[in-house]
Amino acid sequence: MPFLIEHITEVVVTILFLVLLGTGALMVATIARRQRRDKYFQRIDDLRQRYSPVITSLLAQKLEYERGLAVLKGISGRDRIFVLEQLCLEKRPTLDQVPILRRLCEDLGLVKVWQQRLSGRLDASTIREALGRPGGLLERVGRLHFLVRAKAADNLGIIQHRPIWPLLVKALDDPHPDVQAVAVRSLATIQEPDSFAPLVARLHAVVLKPSSTLSVRAVKTALVSFPLKQTVGLIPSLNYSNRRIRFLATDIIREIVERHAAWEEEFVLDAKVFPPELSDVFLNQLCFDENPDVRARAAPVISHLEDPRATPVLLTLLEDTQWFVRLHAVRALAKRKYLSQALQVAQRLTDLHWMVREAAARTLLVFGRAGSDHLASHFLRTEDRYSREQIADEMQRAGLIPSLLAQYGSGEDGAEGRVIEQFAQMGKTSYLISVLQSSSERDLRKKFLQGFGRHPDPQIRAWVRHLATREPDEELRALAEATIHGAVSKGES
Repeated sequence: MPFLIEHITEVVVTILFLVLLGTGALMVATIARRQRRDKYFQRIDDLRQRYSPVITSLLAQKLEYERGLAVLKGISGRDRIFVLEQLCLEKRPTLDQVPILRRLCEDLGLVKVWQQRLSGRLDASTIREALGRPGGLLERVGRLHFLVRAKAADNLGIIQHRPIWPLLVKALDDPHPDVQAVAVRSLATIQEPDSFAPLVARLHAVVLKPSSTLSVRAVKTALVSFPLKQTVGLIPSLNYSNRRIRFLATDIIREIVERHAAWEEEFVLDAKVFPPELSDVFLNQLCFDENPDVRARAAPVISHLEDPRATPVLLTLLEDTQWFVRLHAVRALAKRKYLSQALQVAQRLTDLHWMVREAAARTLLVFGRAGSDHLASHFLRTEDRYSREQIADEMQRAGLIPSLLAQYGSGEDGAEGRVIEQFAQMGKTSYLISVLQSSSERDLRKKFLQGFGRHPDPQIRAWVRHLATREPDEELRALAEATIHGAVSKGES
């Protein structure tokens, strides 16, 4: 202590010198690192500008493959693999480009490197690449622990490298959830038929062991991506004792079927694409399953079956005790081939649940004139205000008002006039008036003016006043004026 007191000045100067020296060294290291980073990224940008046109020309098949490959093989350096990845996968390839890109990645050695990385081995190129990049060594090696595996799985999925599917299936057990998620997405992209069964097994495992880091949604999404012919592999799941597994298997098939139905008009599940043993499961088991969710998801699939048993089964589901099963059954019948079942669908217009009533109205509209007649008949007959409201809204959304007015204008007074009267009583006249204003049919406007011109609805009265003041046709204008005076006189009397 006495020594420090006697030499306080020297101690302070020494400490100050050490602080300044440390600060200076840190600043020098920071500047050197910045320069190194700038130099590194400048090199990457230069390589991208130089070689990106080569990749683009190869994928567009405007450059001879062997010539382009030779140019790309000329890239060297510790960051060669990283540069090639950036060049080849800078943009996600189209379906036509995938075969060329896959061949290119194989010939450049990228596929081999990705396989090694996905399996957890840090190959020499990966270590050299990490050492060549800016950043601390421990930080760079730490990133290699799972990010490199996840990136490798993603790259193999992008180029759809099918032979790698066993390694991707193995990656579903990776200790890191991000690697598992990327692996299952890549399996969905590759769609290797042999990988379907392992994915189904994984679905069972995830359902039976909810603690699994891989979600049910992720596995289900992958299975839905497969083609329709693979659904036969779900038969054991459809017969499984666990009700949730049966539901998920049924829902997977439903999504696949509806995807195909969206691509093809009048899509039919015949024996060529849907094996008879699979059809029997739907028609004999799933439609009577104890789980109502299974019965509901089975209905859309059954509606596409080319089997005479399909219609009776759908009519049975139409009377199910659960409202959402009836809802799915009504929606499943919304196909022209079920036109003969319009009466049974119309009976659902009085269903206890509003969503079933709404679906029934929409299904009847799909049936054309026959369905519209059932809809109009119920609309006029029912005393249920909510049911009338739903039907009126569906008729407007479906664009039936113009055809309704056309039939009213050209035919004898009948159901069309009564439907229009009901619309007016409900105050739903805005769409009617807009159609009349844009219509060039003089006889229709005249008949509507004579039939409804004195109706108390404010929108109809405003339309009549508009005719009386701005209608170029003298006869219609005079008729509108007479209608207004007649309504006033009647009101005074």
